[in-house]
Amino acid sequence: MATLNESIDALVCDLDGVVYRGNVPIPGAAEALVRWRDSKRRFLLCTNNSAFTDEQYIAKLASMGLECDTEEILTSASVTREILKRRKVTGNALVIGGEGLRAAALSAGLRTLPEQSDEIPSVVLVGWDRSFTWDKMRIAATAVRAGAIFIASNADATFPAPDGLWPGAGSILASIEKAAGRQAEVMGKPHRPMMEVAQERLHGSRGIAMVGDRNDTDLDGARSMGWTAILALSGVTDRAQATRLSPPPDLVLQSLADLLPPQ
Repeated sequence: MATLNESIDALVCDLDGVVYRGNVPIPGAAEALVRWRDSKRRFLLCTNNSAFTDEQYIAKLASMGLECDTEEILTSASVTREILKRRKVTGNALVIGGEGLRAAALSAGLRTLPEQSDEIPSVVLVGWDRSFTWDKMRIAATAVRAGAIFIASNADATFPAPDGLWPGAGSILASIEKAAGRQAEVMGKPHRPMMEVAQERLHGSRGIAMVGDRNDTDLDGARSMGWTAILALSGVTDRAQATRLSPPPDLVLQSLADLLPPQ
C-alpha cells in the first residue's frame, strides 16, 4: 500500500488499464476510489476513449461498484464538445468514431453527415472507430486537404484490452494524417485541452495527483500541469519498462488498489 502526501486532495484517474481492462474490472480499483471519496477528497475519471457517452461510462462504472456523476467523468469526447462550443465552431461534421464523439458533435451544434454523403464536411472529428474503412479515410483526407477543421479525440496508438493491446484511435488518426498531409489538433491527454479542462473541474484543490498506465499520455500530462505523476502497472506499462522511464514517476503502484488516501 502507498499513501500520498496530505496536501493531495484531488485525484485524476485514467480508466482503461487503471480501473478496468475492456469490460473486466481491475481488482480493488473501484474500492480504492470509494475510499478516496469517503476521505472527503475529490476524483475525476479521465479517459482518452471517446467511443462512449458520459452516461454509458456512468452505467459501466456502476456495474463495477463505483457510483459516479457526470462531473466526475471527463472523456476526450466531452473535451471535444467543450472546445467546439467555446470556439463557436459551426457547419457539418464527418465523425469517425463512436457514439460518444458523435453525441459531442451534435451537442456542440454541428450537423453530422451520414457515411454516404455528397457534401464535403467542414469539420473532421476522429476517434476510435471499430468500423473504420478505406472509404472513411479517403473522405476524411479529402476534406482535410480542402481545409476542414481537423480534430482528434486522442492520439493513443493502442489501448489495453483483456487479451492484450488493441489498435487505438491514434492508429486510425495516423492513416488520415498521412493521407491528408496535415496533423490534427488533439484534445486528449497529454495535450492542453483535456489537461486544462480537468484542472478547471478540480478548481480549488490544494494538490492534484494523476494515476495512469501510460507515460506518454497520463504521466506527461500530469508533469505538464505540475501534478504528482503516479504510474499503475495494471495497464500497458510493466515494471521493467517503468524502471527505464525518464523522468521517473513520482510513485509506482502495482494497481490502483494499492493507493490509500492521506491520513
